Amino acid sequence: MKIVDITKDTLISAQKEGFTVLITKFNSDPLNPTWIVDKVEKDKIEANKKALSESYQLCYSLNEAIRTIDNRPFIGKLQLSH
Repeated sequence: MKIVDITKDTLISAQKEGFTVLITKFNSDPLNPTWIVDKVEKDKIEANKKALSESYQLCYSLNEAIRTIDNRPFIGKLQLSH
């Protein structure tokens, strides 16, 4: 396991490996969360966002994260398990 800064390059690399979403780890510090990448089918991403928001977790599609990171950088660190 490795903890890295969230950069556009790390998100693009994760997307190339088949990951589709960026999710805050359960019970992360909201001011300095740990994020993980996961594989969720594209048509289930919105439902996943809603379900996770009930436990105060955040979920972003990697497409959205990559597209918006220049204007809205993510706080926290990315946990890489691969």
